[in-house]
Amino acid sequence: MKRIGKILLGTTIGAILLTGTALAAPKLNLFINGAGYVSDYLGLKVENGSVLVPIDKIAAEFKGNATYDAKTGDVRVTLSDAALLAHQLQRFEDAFRADEPKQALDTWIEGVTERNGSLQYAVFSPELRQKTKAEFDANFWVTGGSSPHMGKIEKLVTKQVNETTLTYSFNYHLIASNYDGLGSAVVTVQKLTTDRGDGWYVTNIKLKNPGDLGIMIGVEQLK
Repeated sequence: MKRIGKILLGTTIGAILLTGTALAAPKLNLFINGAGYVSDYLGLKVENGSVLVPIDKIAAEFKGNATYDAKTGDVRVTLSDAALLAHQLQRFEDAFRADEPKQALDTWIEGVTERNGSLQYAVFSPELRQKTKAEFDANFWVTGGSSPHMGKIEKLVTKQVNETTLTYSFNYHLIASNYDGLGSAVVTVQKLTTDRGDGWYVTNIKLKNPGDLGIMIGVEQLK
């Protein structure tokens, strides 16, 4: 085995095929997830509008490695645990992609009752994800609070806004050791085509009292 040379970065670990005139600047500046990398060390260069980088160096930056077998022509990239976990997480989210609108609502409700931010986020639309990810991260993907928590759902009303959008209005019980109150919610679900596939996603959440369940992320005031 020997370290491989410069090849076009087209693997999962380095999905960084960049094109366009924006890269015509004399010096290349590489940023991955907002973190800067020294382009001289990585040996970046532009050829015919594409960025080339030694795949072994980019793999090393992600705590992995790449090798080339001259006899078989095989290029093998070993991913770090973090990269493999990212793939596992994607498969987890794919499993919760909703084929029916009510399925998206039910998954979100389950995420709330279980205080599981990851489950809620799994059915969020791309726009809602962008707005909420930093807050989920800051709370270590735990929502809600010890008391009260969301209990039984009742008086569910479905409204068809158009062919691809529905709203669900409902009340929910606020359960505590010595208290049973009532909250109200309106959740909008929309059919979208995203890079995660076609499905129904939660696009808007409104609660009569956004603070009645503790930490709630992606929620607006119901007027």
